[in-house]
Amino acid sequence: MKIYTDNCFAYASLAPDSSVGFGVGYYKIDTGNHIEENNAYSSRVLDSSDVFHLTVTRKDSGYTQVLPMHSANGTQYTVKEVYTQLPSDGTSKIDGVWKLDKAYILKGKDTTKLTEVQFKAFWGGHFMFVHRYPADNTNTKFKNGFGYGDFTLKNDTLSETENLTSHPTLMGHTFAIKISFASDSEYSQIITDAKTGDKSVEIYRKLQ
Repeated sequence: MKIYTDNCFAYASLAPDSSVGFGVGYYKIDTGNHIEENNAYSSRVLDSSDVFHLTVTRKDSGYTQVLPMHSANGTQYTVKEVYTQLPSDGTSKIDGVWKLDKAYILKGKDTTKLTEVQFKAFWGGHFMFVHRYPADNTNTKFKNGFGYGDFTLKNDTLSETENLTSHPTLMGHTFAIKISFASDSEYSQIITDAKTGDKSVEIYRKLQ
């Protein structure tokens, strides 16, 4: 899955072995059929400043992109991907790509800070989150994950339906999330566990 906003992009892929690849960043159009993508964060190169040059062929139903790549041992190869465009469903105040700035869990009077790296993209009624999170309590091993689906924003409620995700327990579920905007470039969300009452708090800043 891949989302382009007005100046950013986000993509995620799920391999047959359930491994996840993802990336987010900024893009600009070099010429009529070339796009330059500047990495902000990805599962492959983390926060390095890598730049990728794509050749794009646009069609009414989607587009094809061709990307020159090289392996760790220097072998050159080309990746070709064919995308089908999904229908857009209007605009929203939350449209754009956002980076998780702070996250923590509230259990009664106890607060636990989370250390994952996460981004969320919203555009045309579709959303995606991608993240790299600790696989254990030592913070030495990490996993990659993502979720994709449809969203609506009405007043202070963000509704997200998970249509495709690397987390089986989320598949097909719709979440009603209370959010508030501190500014056009910052918002926070709170998800309350109906069984335990624990609260998950996340604060996001928009990529500019």
